[in-house]
Amino acid sequence: MTILFVLQSIFASSYAQNESGKVILIMLSRTGMEDMLEIKSIKEELESRGYVSLMNIKGSKGTSDIRSYASIGWGTRAYLKPEDIDFVTSDDENRVIFKRRTGIEPKHINNININMLKSSNESGEYGAYLGILQKELSKNGKTISVIGNSDIPEKNHSYASLLAMDENGSIESGKIDGINVQDDYMPFGMRTDYEALKEYTRDYYSKSDVLAIELGDTSRLDLYRENLNQKTYGEMQNKIYGNISDYISYVMSDLADAKDRIYIVSPYPTLLEYKNYKRLSPAFIFEGQGKGVLYSNTTRREGVIGNVDIAADVLDYFGIKSDFMVGRSIQKIERSDNTEFLGSEFEKMSTTYQLRMPVLYSYAVFEMLLWISIFICILIKGMIPKKVFSVLSEVLQLTVVMPFVLLVEPIFGATSKSPVLAIIISLTVILYIALKKLIKGNIERFMVISMMTGIGILADAATGQELIKRSIFGYDAMIGARYYGVGNEYMGILIGASLLSVAGLLQKEKIKKAAAIIMLAITIVILGFPKMGANVGGTITASFCFLFFVLRMYNVKIDFKKLVAISAFVCVVVAGMAFIDIFLIGSKSHLAGAIQSIISGGPVVIIQIMSRKLAMNASLIGGSIWSKVFIMALFIVGVLFYRPFGILKRVCNEKEFLKKGWISIIVGSFVGFAVNDSGVVSAATSISFVIISVLLLIMEKIAHENAQQGS
Repeated sequence: MTILFVLQSIFASSYAQNESGKVILIMLSRTGMEDMLEIKSIKEELESRGYVSLMNIKGSKGTSDIRSYASIGWGTRAYLKPEDIDFVTSDDENRVIFKRRTGIEPKHINNININMLKSSNESGEYGAYLGILQKELSKNGKTISVIGNSDIPEKNHSYASLLAMDENGSIESGKIDGINVQDDYMPFGMRTDYEALKEYTRDYYSKSDVLAIELGDTSRLDLYRENLNQKTYGEMQNKIYGNISDYISYVMSDLADAKDRIYIVSPYPTLLEYKNYKRLSPAFIFEGQGKGVLYSNTTRREGVIGNVDIAADVLDYFGIKSDFMVGRSIQKIERSDNTEFLGSEFEKMSTTYQLRMPVLYSYAVFEMLLWISIFICILIKGMIPKKVFSVLSEVLQLTVVMPFVLLVEPIFGATSKSPVLAIIISLTVILYIALKKLIKGNIERFMVISMMTGIGILADAATGQELIKRSIFGYDAMIGARYYGVGNEYMGILIGASLLSVAGLLQKEKIKKAAAIIMLAITIVILGFPKMGANVGGTITASFCFLFFVLRMYNVKIDFKKLVAISAFVCVVVAGMAFIDIFLIGSKSHLAGAIQSIISGGPVVIIQIMSRKLAMNASLIGGSIWSKVFIMALFIVGVLFYRPFGILKRVCNEKEFLKKGWISIIVGSFVGFAVNDSGVVSAATSISFVIISVLLLIMEKIAHENAQQGS
C-alpha cells in the first residue's frame, strides 16, 4: 500500500508538472489598489475572471521597495539596502569587476555589489536565502528570465532582478537595459519602450518557464510626483496607464497560453497611500476562468496574502516545495464580488491601523493616571472623602470593560473612524451600566467582566478569530507581526482574566478545584492549538503560570525541583502542539514554521529567533507605553504591601485564592515577557488584572474599616 501511495504521488506530481504552462510575473510597483483598477485591460479582465488580494509589503527591519521585491523573490522577509544592488548586463569592464570581487565567473546579468548584499542580508532578522527561487527552479529543470527596470537617471533600479538572480547575484537570461527611451514629457524625461518590451517579452517567453517583468513607469511616476501639479500628474498617469493597459492586453490575449499563470503585483504602494495608512499593495492572479479572492496559510485571511507567498506559489505551480521559504502557496476562493469585498476590507483595516496606536496609548495612559490617583488616595486615605473612593472605583471598573468592548466592536461592521469610536464609547458605557444594575458588589462585577472577556476571547479564538483579527486590541495585516490566532495583547488579557476568574470562583466556593483545573486546561488548549490561538509564547506562558497556580492551589511549596517540573510540563505541551500542527493537521502555524526553519537552517536560526525576540523587547522597553504600564503596576503592588501598613497583607490573608491568583499572574507576566517577541505587551495587559483587583479590594477594605470606626 505504501509503495502504491508513493508511486501515485510521483505520477501525480509528474502529471501536474507536464500539465503546467508558464508563469509570468508582472511587477507594477508604486501602484495602489484603486490605481490598479483604473488600468483598462486589468479592469476589463477582472469583470469576468481573476483573483484579487491585498499583499503585506513588510521586509526585515521595516518596509521599502527593495525589501519587498527581495521578499517576493526569496519567500522570506529580506533585509537589504538600495546600494546593495547594481545589476548590469555583462561586458568587458564589469565582467572583470564582478570576478575580481567574487572570484566567480559572471553570467549574462550580474549584481556587482553582491558582497554588500550578502553582508546586509546576514544582519537581517529572518535568515532569507538569497536567490532561492532561481535555485529551486534550476534544481527542478526550470528556467527564469527577467525583463525591464525602473531606472531613473544615473541610478539603476533593476529591482525585479532580485527575483531571478541566483545566490551569487547572477542571472542566466534576461534584458534589463535598452528598454527605456527618452520622452521629455514623462517622469525624469524617460519612459518604457513598450514596443521593444513586447518583442523582448515574446523572445524570453519562448525560452523561459518563469518570466519576471518590471514595468518601471509607475515607480518613476510616484518618485517624480512631488515635482508635478495635479494636471501634469494626471496627464502622465493617463498616458502611462494607457501604455501599460496595451502591454498587459498583449500579454494576456496574444502571448500567454490558457494554461499559464499570470501574476500582476505591486511590490509597494504609492507614497501617498502609504502616508494615508493604506499600507498594503494589490496582487492579482489570472489563471483559467475563475473569479474570486486569494488566500494563504501565512495570513489565514480571505483577500490578504504576504509578499513572501509569491515565490512559494510560483514553485507550487510546478509542483516544487522549498524548505527555505516561510511563504505558503496561495489558494483561490471563488467570490463574484471580489473587488467590492476587498475595498470594504481594506477600509476597515486602514481604520483599525489608524486608530490602534492612539486608542491603545490613550487607554494605557488613562489607566496609569487612574492607578496613580487611587494609589495616592490610599496612601492619604484619612484625608480623602468616602465619595471619592466610590467614584474612583466606578471609573476603575469602567476601564475593565474596554478590552471586551474592543473585542466585540467589529460585529457592528463600522469601517470609518468616527463610527468606530462612537460604538466603542457607547458600548462601554451601556455595558457597564447594565452590569452595575444586574450585579451588586464591585469585586463581583469585576469578576463577571473578567469572565466575559476570557470567554469571549476563547470563543472567538476557537471559531476563526474573526473578531480579534479586526479588533483595535488585536493585530492588523499592515503591521504584519501576526495575522491569525490570539495576539499578545489579548493573550495577556486572557491569562490574567482566566486566572483571576478561576481564583475568584474558588474564593467564593462556586467551583471545585477539579473544575478549576479543567477550565485552565481548556484555555491552554485553545490558546496553543494551531488552528485556534496559535500563540506559542502564550502557550508557554499559560502552561507555566497555570501549573504554578494549580500547585499553589494545593499548597505545594514551589522550589527549584518544582520549577524544573513545571518547565518540563511546558515543553511537553509545546511539543504536543507542534506534533499536532506538523503531523496531524498540517496548518503550518508559527510554531511549525519555526521548527521547519530550524531544521533547514540549523542552529543559527535559533540564534536569529532569540535575537529577534530580545531586540523587539529591548526596543519596546525603551519606547512602548506598555513597559511603563508594567513597571507602574509592579511598583504600586510592591509599595502597597508596606504602605499603608499591612493593608494589602490583610487583604491577602482574607482572600487566599485571589492571592495565589495574583502571584501566578505576576509569574506569568515575567514568563510572557521573556518568551514573546513583544512580551512587555502581554506582561502589561495580564498584570493589569492584578493591580485593578488589588485596588478595588483595598478601597473596599478602607470603606469597610471606615464604616466600623464610624459605628
